[in-house]
Amino acid sequence: MPAQIEKSELLDAIRKDGARKVVQQYRHNLLPSRVLIDLYSEHPEREVLLFLALYPTVPSQVLEDLGDACADPEIQAAVATNPRCTHLLLVRMAREGGAAVRAALAANKLQNSKITAELLNDPDLFVRASLAGNGAIAANYRTALALDPEPAVRCALAGTSKLPPELVHALSADESAVVRANIYAFGKVDPETLLDWARSDEAEAQRLMLNRNKPSPDVVKALSLSPDAFVQEALKELYAPTPSELLAKAESDDEALRIEAARHEKLPAEIQHVLAKDALADVRIALAGNPAIDEEVALCIAASNDPAGCEALAGNRQLPGAAQVELCHHESEEVRIRMAYRDDLTDELLEILVNTDETLNVTGHLALRGIRFAGTQPEQLEKLLAHKRSSLHAFAAAGRHLSHAQVRKLMRDPAASARLALCDNPILTRMALEELAKDWNPTVANSAQSRLVNMPEDEPDATPEFERDADEGLVAKIVNFFK
Repeated sequence: MPAQIEKSELLDAIRKDGARKVVQQYRHNLLPSRVLIDLYSEHPEREVLLFLALYPTVPSQVLEDLGDACADPEIQAAVATNPRCTHLLLVRMAREGGAAVRAALAANKLQNSKITAELLNDPDLFVRASLAGNGAIAANYRTALALDPEPAVRCALAGTSKLPPELVHALSADESAVVRANIYAFGKVDPETLLDWARSDEAEAQRLMLNRNKPSPDVVKALSLSPDAFVQEALKELYAPTPSELLAKAESDDEALRIEAARHEKLPAEIQHVLAKDALADVRIALAGNPAIDEEVALCIAASNDPAGCEALAGNRQLPGAAQVELCHHESEEVRIRMAYRDDLTDELLEILVNTDETLNVTGHLALRGIRFAGTQPEQLEKLLAHKRSSLHAFAAAGRHLSHAQVRKLMRDPAASARLALCDNPILTRMALEELAKDWNPTVANSAQSRLVNMPEDEPDATPEFERDADEGLVAKIVNFFK
């Protein structure tokens, strides 16, 4: 039904809201031709002329006049896409219009074959690209555009719908990577072709297909069998293989598939047991590093004579506690060193690593990491203090089993790091802290002074253990004097 509106009211709306908004407002509530003709003849303002060029039921004669008399590219482009534009005017614009007008005409889905033929070899790249992106043109013209020397034109063609199978095949093998990417990732091709691409072992096609919006379950399942690691990683959130599919991968002759199964984040324990016995070290390593490893499987690996698997297990951040204890007792020093670099080491684990370390290599790594442990046993403390490395002295300085003689030795240690570590040891007496507070190194002295300030006034000057050491030392001196 025609809209009941006065010319002045329509003119005010165009001036206030702009041509395009008013066109949308009255697209379905059509305006009388009389009002449109009067508007054109009495108010030749640019925004009014643009409105008339865009309005779908404007009289054809008005469009003819606009096409002949108005040189504004935006208005000319609007005329070219108006369904009321006459065939003769369209042909003339295709031959004589500017590049912007020809590009708009090329994108018009209502054009005929004669106009398409005029624009097919247009010298302007953007005009040909607009034509290639028009899915309404005939198949023979699309075939010609697939041979265009410019990749931008072929790329635009790849994004159109209802492409014939032969064109899809040609564009998927195009010499331009951009064209191939567009057809694989965004091309509107039939489901059978998509499934064929997903089932192929062409990594480029499979990777680019990951950009598709909501791929079908069949395509996702086909991609899940890809040998490409990037595709496998990207599909983790899209596809969850069934236990039978995981078992098939675990028992496959393909090493890559077995490794992929070993890394699966929800791998059933039964399949983990199968992979734990795999002859290929890379498979066992992948399983050992899986955060979802079962505790029983982890214990089997930890108790095995498989250094590679145990080293990978030691680096597993989700390693069960029982397996951690087992690895700390492992006969391989490399495995124990790997354990020393975990961030979740408890006092129980440190007790094993430190007090069973015959070569002090594991303890040396702990010391270099700056870890402080109070439970070092006396015999280990003696070995640490006899070593020439200052980092081991600093590690020993945190021990709660230090003897009085060992504390005195550490107080005179040439490494400031050892004396500084000693300042934090809670077994130190006030006398020891007062002596350290006079240290030549200001950092050591300040640390000891801080401890003294916070020490209760009634704190005894010496622990019973230190007093015994002192008494025994005095007796030894008296005996030696009379020898």
